[in-house]
Amino acid sequence: MLCHYNGHGNGPLTDYGRGVFASEIISKGFVGEKTSDEELSQRSGFLGKKQLPWWFRPGFKYRGLWFQTNPGSESTMKKFVHMQADASLALLFDQDQKYAVVASYGYYPVPASLRNDPNKPSEFLSREHYFRWMKNDNLTWFIGLMDKAYGLRIADHTAYSRTRVGVAQNDQTYGVMAMYRKEPWEFTPHVFIGNLAQNADQRQKGFSFMAERDMHQYFRLGGSTMFSQNDYVGWTRMAGHAKYGYGKGNSLLTEAGIIMNKPKSGDAKNGAYGLAQSMALIKRGYFFLSQVEYYNQTMSTKSPDNLKWTFGLLAFPYLKTEFRFTVVNGRDLSDDTVVGDSWSVQTQLHLSL
Repeated sequence: MLCHYNGHGNGPLTDYGRGVFASEIISKGFVGEKTSDEELSQRSGFLGKKQLPWWFRPGFKYRGLWFQTNPGSESTMKKFVHMQADASLALLFDQDQKYAVVASYGYYPVPASLRNDPNKPSEFLSREHYFRWMKNDNLTWFIGLMDKAYGLRIADHTAYSRTRVGVAQNDQTYGVMAMYRKEPWEFTPHVFIGNLAQNADQRQKGFSFMAERDMHQYFRLGGSTMFSQNDYVGWTRMAGHAKYGYGKGNSLLTEAGIIMNKPKSGDAKNGAYGLAQSMALIKRGYFFLSQVEYYNQTMSTKSPDNLKWTFGLLAFPYLKTEFRFTVVNGRDLSDDTVVGDSWSVQTQLHLSL
């Protein structure tokens, strides 16, 4: 809640979050070792050191990805994708920031399979616009379009824990969410009605709930549930998750859950997924990232075990800049067929003004 306007840690950064990013996370390699952390914090604003009115906080995010699949093979493919280009704005109605409106609007890359479709979706959309009311130190309300309160909000929107669950990059929903904090607990109920940009019959309407407990300063355990349905299928999701920090700059995130899909006509499918992501500090601003994922659509031998391992460098080399270089290995294990591993090399640049 201190670093982001959204209490679950995504979307635009607050002034405090910008300051922490600049003064504690980024490398000093390109700004000079003699540059003080206080100086970096002062340069973290949208216009650097130039002060903006206290009630006006704009932002801009760009994320681009270059990748190559199966390097060295005849079927290799190289491609660059503009994944995100969003302008954001936070309007504050009081200097204590009890009342705020947060919104974003930006570019959405339409999948290649839909680009020639005359009914293709718009390439521009808002991923969030909501009103936030911090009623007191324990309770905060959110009303509008936002991400569902469920699981870990990691940056990798292609992870099974996001795409298979229904909390991926563009799965936001209109609703009302409350965050209630009473140490060592935090509770988040969320009632939602789907995204109004979708056709009415496709909107998932329902309820989610997340609870987390601080076991100590660097260890948090939690669980999530979600129940929703549209005209075609009902969803039930349940997960447990943990956040653990150790040493200086090292962390481990884990999540495991069950995915139950019950079509209005047809057989129900009960699947499972798992995620473990670790970050190990190399030196200030540079981390070794490793992420292991698992997914099975039916929790049985009727469907393959989908495994994925992502590893490489996560770097914050300069103010408002993130760079990733990762290798992704995919493997599908089945009793019926043998499929070779898939490999891809990914380079990602993220600018956050």
